[in-house]
Amino acid sequence: MKKLALAWLAASCLALAGAARADDSDFGRPGAYIGVGASRTVGVVDAFLDGDRVLQHLDISDRWGVNARAGYRFGSWFALEAEYEWLDPFNVTFFNQGLGTLGLQSATINAKFIIPTWRFQPYLLLGAGAVVFDLDTHLNALHIDDHAFAGRIGLGIDMYITHGLVLNLGVESILTPAKISLNTGLVSGSVSPIGSLDFQFGLAYRF
Repeated sequence: MKKLALAWLAASCLALAGAARADDSDFGRPGAYIGVGASRTVGVVDAFLDGDRVLQHLDISDRWGVNARAGYRFGSWFALEAEYEWLDPFNVTFFNQGLGTLGLQSATINAKFIIPTWRFQPYLLLGAGAVVFDLDTHLNALHIDDHAFAGRIGLGIDMYITHGLVLNLGVESILTPAKISLNTGLVSGSVSPIGSLDFQFGLAYRF
């Protein structure tokens, strides 16, 4: 009886190990996915504005936004996706004087490089596409030029709640050769390139 119990225990352990390996493989399976989430910006990246003695005094508020993506995972470590992000317009001030608002929308095609470690899968994301700034300035002192192209870089982690439902946490930055210029009649300055940084969280569904 004791030998039979040990044999049953050993067989059970092997079966569980096999199921775990199957589960590991299933989390990294090929297939399509869609996702939606929220973004919290850190405005225009301060490091760019610090390059100009005038524009370093611009204050660009933090804002919330939304993001959506759809993609296809070709293997355990690689996926391609399309991502769209809309950010609520930033308030822009210069020495506490309101200059208007600056909105940002971006759309990129991303290559996603994944470390397929069971339910918790870190990733690196590299993308390219377009960005559109929506500038509303009542003093006509602020201008943005040459803002068609955008690059995206991101780091994050996908956490599998089930085999289909995924919680995502990430940090992404949009970089663009756009030039931001300020001319108040008394002072002027310009900086290129500029970009934004935001924190993202959301849900995705794996088909």
